[in-house]
Amino acid sequence: MIIATHDGTFHADETTACAILTYLNENATIIRSRDENTLESGDLVIDVSSQNDDRHFDHHSKDFTLCRDNGIKYATAGLMWMHYGREFLQKTANDAKLSYADDSIIEAAFKRIDSEVMEMIDLNDNGQLTRYTEELAEAKTQDEARIVTSLNEFYLKSPDLPYLVSMMNLPNITKEEQDKNFLKTVKILKTLLIATAINALNTEYGIKKVLECYSGGPLLIMHEKLPWSSAVFNHEEFFKDCMLAVYPDRNGRWRVQSLPVSKAKRFENRISAPLAFRGLNDEDLDEATGLKNTTFVHKSGFTGGAKTFEDNLALAKLWLKLGLKA
Repeated sequence: MIIATHDGTFHADETTACAILTYLNENATIIRSRDENTLESGDLVIDVSSQNDDRHFDHHSKDFTLCRDNGIKYATAGLMWMHYGREFLQKTANDAKLSYADDSIIEAAFKRIDSEVMEMIDLNDNGQLTRYTEELAEAKTQDEARIVTSLNEFYLKSPDLPYLVSMMNLPNITKEEQDKNFLKTVKILKTLLIATAINALNTEYGIKKVLECYSGGPLLIMHEKLPWSSAVFNHEEFFKDCMLAVYPDRNGRWRVQSLPVSKAKRFENRISAPLAFRGLNDEDLDEATGLKNTTFVHKSGFTGGAKTFEDNLALAKLWLKLGLKA
């Protein structure tokens, strides 16, 4: 396959699109040009040509109006993900031997990556980000509008993919050097996207298992490490009565952790540990709690743990009784 795109300065949208396509077509080559005849030699022509059909994909075209249900317009990254994202995820699952990745997991991971990766790339490339956040904020007064402006300015400091890709356009280099940087960037993004895909598939499978674990009440008890916070953020109403998560950590011990108040307030606890437990470890914590085999409670009160499941569960129940609710 030959992928044709524009030359000169490159951006996150067409480099990400090329990363998607080159993973699916391992022998693909990329040509960069503004010459129409050269571009037309490609099997796919992306981010250039002012045409849109089965072979041309250019969101700059005046006739291109495709946007998501939430109002975010498609740029080339999101457009290629829309067309090829499910295939990308299926290939990733096959290559990584993820046998659990059925159609429902593929679809959920597809939506997750579009929401968490492609939308932000598209918003930046379309110049829609500032306006979109203003619409979300619905500022009613001048003071509120100033706050939104300040937040937009703060966001510009975030080293996200569009910013990092733009930094790969080094000043005062030749076309050949620029093309090399482009291909280097595509390779980096392909590595990142494959890892992102594996994590998205694993997260969606984990969310499914978390939902099966929870039967209501203040405790979410899991006997394996699962992406429970993602499950909570994606199903806030389902977990509205839940206060604490109980789960094993990577070291074979057990943890208690407060659920966050919400996705927007993810660093605020629904129930913080009692003040008398915070910052204590091992024997000191055993003495303060009256329990055995406890290991720690974080000084901020968001998490703690014990060596065994039974002792950890006892800590969780005491936490519920004596903790500080938001």
